[in-house]
Amino acid sequence: MELKEILQKLPTKPGVYIMKDDKGHILYIGKANNLRSRVRSYFKNSASMSLRIKSMVSLVADIDYIVTKNEIEALILESNLVKKYKPKYNVILRDDKHYPYLRLATEEMYPYLSIVRRVKKDKGMYFGPYASSKSLRKTLRLIYSIFQLRQSKDPLDGRPKRRPCLNYQMGRCLAPCAGYVKKEGYGKMVRDVILFLKRRNDELLNNLKKKMDESSENLRFEEAARTRDQISAIEMTMEKQNIISTSLEDEDIIGIYRGGGKANIQLLFIRGGKFIGDKNLIFTHTEDIDDTEILSSFVRQYYSGDVFIPEEIILEKEIDEMEIVKKWLSEKRGRRVEIVVPYRGRKRELIHMAKENAVISLKATLDSADLRMAALKDLKTRLGLSKLPLRIEAFDISTIMGASAVGSMVIFIEGEPVKNEYKRFRIKTVAGMDDYGMMREILYRRYSKLKEGLRGQGFKGASENLFTQIPEPSNPRTLSLLPDLIIVDGGKGQLNILINVLKELSISDVDAIGIAKGEDRNNPETDTIYLTPNSKLRTPNSIRLPSDSSGRHLIQRIRDEAHRFAIKYHRELRGREGIMSELDEIPGIGLKRKRTLLKHFGSLKKIKEASVKELSAILHISEKSALELHERLL
Repeated sequence: MELKEILQKLPTKPGVYIMKDDKGHILYIGKANNLRSRVRSYFKNSASMSLRIKSMVSLVADIDYIVTKNEIEALILESNLVKKYKPKYNVILRDDKHYPYLRLATEEMYPYLSIVRRVKKDKGMYFGPYASSKSLRKTLRLIYSIFQLRQSKDPLDGRPKRRPCLNYQMGRCLAPCAGYVKKEGYGKMVRDVILFLKRRNDELLNNLKKKMDESSENLRFEEAARTRDQISAIEMTMEKQNIISTSLEDEDIIGIYRGGGKANIQLLFIRGGKFIGDKNLIFTHTEDIDDTEILSSFVRQYYSGDVFIPEEIILEKEIDEMEIVKKWLSEKRGRRVEIVVPYRGRKRELIHMAKENAVISLKATLDSADLRMAALKDLKTRLGLSKLPLRIEAFDISTIMGASAVGSMVIFIEGEPVKNEYKRFRIKTVAGMDDYGMMREILYRRYSKLKEGLRGQGFKGASENLFTQIPEPSNPRTLSLLPDLIIVDGGKGQLNILINVLKELSISDVDAIGIAKGEDRNNPETDTIYLTPNSKLRTPNSIRLPSDSSGRHLIQRIRDEAHRFAIKYHRELRGREGIMSELDEIPGIGLKRKRTLLKHFGSLKKIKEASVKELSAILHISEKSALELHERLL
């Protein structure tokens, strides 16, 4: 269908539009309350249209669309698709990882805390986000030192399940697993934990002081002494906390600073009126984009993820369609969310604080980017590469005597790891100790996907249903882009395998090297890099980079990362297979039930600790059969 005809047939309903070039590559994804009006506006000559948009429109060869019920559904769909496809002309959030939270399992009779990276709509309570896993674990250790909260995650029903553990002996747990504490007594302590995590420390201290006085009056001096120690620990914690507000509100403060073609968003987290941490996130290629569009894109992309949504979001500037975004966030949170743009007072001072941090973070990022670019230029020169290796893919194999063999692929873009694009392979076609065969398999599996990814993704047809018609692609960014440099862990043999795979798949215009450990395996300076015949160095066909080479340090980092990622997956497989082999010795458990047990409990120890009722419910068997199985497990 011709573009002119597509523009004529566009509906006047709300929805999402997908602009593509003549090869089917997605250029831009947007949303509209009126698809016809919005999409047609791109094709009207306007002096106010930016160079970026004019450039994009000149490439548009096809437009697909998905009709939605309303504009909020269109906003959700747009955010999901932009995250999946990362179109060239959309403003893309570079750091899109999930931050850690603490989850209190309040759905349990005896709640416990766990570390999670996604906030779900379930019966649990979530606290955070925390700036890093390190700060979160520090908080968790502090909680366990103050409160006698259980650390095990077994489902408990109030009946004794096992003997108390060492934490009980040390006075750090009430031993609900042994039936030593009633639900009501444990619940009082959990309420104190919630007050602590919400930073409502004044209320918590008042409760604890009343409890201490009551214990003293009733001559329970040991209990009074423990409560006194809790009070002291909490007061010490309060001294270290940076109090921002006395309102006890949960707020996210968002500031922005521009420079070097990048925009740095600084996010400050205020929880219960106290500053708990910050995070900076980068948008790239923003030269022709104003602050309003960047902030709008950030709010939509960041809060569309599984993150905590506070009651108030404070912005430096107003964003597009602010009322619709507020309504969407309120629906997502389940309670009212305010988006405010302050011009004076405490909240404006918080914006200034966020902006100052954004300036410092972006300058540090730009300095780091200069160093990475210098390393890439060093590699290009020393290895005789045909182009600057902006995108590098590296491969490694991990196995023990051919068992649980796996491969890994890590990706570095502009000298930085892009972990959400890593790929791992379980070896399927090679048996025994055949490193070359394993390397060939993972290389072929990766690069045979290259042409599939280049075909583009289609969105033919429109739908009123927001969820069933959203396409589920493989990650096109990983599959359809040819790297500038491929690194294989190994010597000439592995490099020749790579060269042959690329020839077989008719893939050219890519540099490749193999890196082998030297005579001193613990000294990177003895590593040998093997070059392909098309290297501009011509001779020799191998090289050792000097210790002062920034490129050498980058290659070493990439090789170590591929090795780490492969070993991590290998250990996971060995652990699973070890459990499966132990379950093989228990009669009456077939493959399907083994997998069900392993998926639910995660370890043989926890399977053996499961109650008869749990086994019956999980495996959908009678309690009599579950009892027989329970006896075999012991």
